[in-house]
Amino acid sequence: MVTVVAGILTGRNLIAIVQFIQRRPLEGDFALYYVFARIGLHHGWGSLYDLNAQRQEWQALGPTLFYPEIYTPPVAWLVAPFALLPFSVAIALWTVLLLVALAVTWWLCVPEYRWPVRGMHLAIAGAVPVVAFGLLLGQVVVLVAAAVAGSWWLVQRGHPFIAGLSLSLIALKPQLAFLVPLTILAGGRRRMFLGWLTGSAGILAVCLMTLGPSGLATYGSRLYQATQSLDSFVVPVRLTLAGLLGQGLLAHAAQVAVTVITLAVCWRRRSAGPEFPIAAGITASLLATPFVHAQDLAILLPAAWLSLRSGWRPFERTLGLTGYLASLVLFTPLPLLLLMLGWLPGRVAVPAGVARPRTDLAEAG
Repeated sequence: MVTVVAGILTGRNLIAIVQFIQRRPLEGDFALYYVFARIGLHHGWGSLYDLNAQRQEWQALGPTLFYPEIYTPPVAWLVAPFALLPFSVAIALWTVLLLVALAVTWWLCVPEYRWPVRGMHLAIAGAVPVVAFGLLLGQVVVLVAAAVAGSWWLVQRGHPFIAGLSLSLIALKPQLAFLVPLTILAGGRRRMFLGWLTGSAGILAVCLMTLGPSGLATYGSRLYQATQSLDSFVVPVRLTLAGLLGQGLLAHAAQVAVTVITLAVCWRRRSAGPEFPIAAGITASLLATPFVHAQDLAILLPAAWLSLRSGWRPFERTLGLTGYLASLVLFTPLPLLLLMLGWLPGRVAVPAGVARPRTDLAEAG
């Protein structure tokens, strides 16, 4: 019954996505990515954050509302091949890419349940409003989720360094999982952390070569200005932990506390598999960041699926599922605090019926 209802909702969501692409494509986030990439293609990659170049490309695309671009350079690089195509073709291909990324995330992360149950998880994922909204807007968050899923799949098959390279793709939207590299390090995954560090250093080097120090400084300044006026970027600040606490000293203390507690728990569970530190890093990132939109919560899909593999006790399972589901339904990461409560008592055992993925014992030690 759950699968049927979720399947119907997923079908309705897919129809809504197609209708949006046909009728209001310039209102989605992919239009912003498309303009961003065309700035690099037409004005040079060092002009990505030049306001005059941004306005020119906005005007060339069509009658859309201008926003100063603050996306990371890797977004422009990724979308550049699509920006060479007519917009209608590009957005259609991009949407297909996002749907494939969602399917890959599901295929890699969902525990080895029987097929009807695995199918139910995919149907539920497509029915969740924040996931559907992210797909409709063309949000890059689904690709970040796929990169995280691929990273876990690689490390549990004995390729920690390559897994870290995959994890470096969180640079597409860092606020979604910026604490994951620290949690995997705290969890004893040193080679995976080194892979992430290498990949991130490579991305930074390319940024320096293409933007130059002044371009990066401009980006940093623009990003800082954005964090000081989140309302102008339609960020629901009151639905974040920092926003709830007023963005002041108390908020910063709470963000530090979330980070410290998460790292401590990952260190305590360092002898377990890679699932927990990855899921915990995503959870803590969403709680600690001051900048999150409702559609960004789609990153919780791999976190929830990996948590199911991590060996929850009944108490932790209850709080965890409640936290994940409430966050996805209420469009806020605040219920994830319940999930953190479930981490505190102690270690957990692998529940019956859930296969333990292979672990690189030499790295975990």
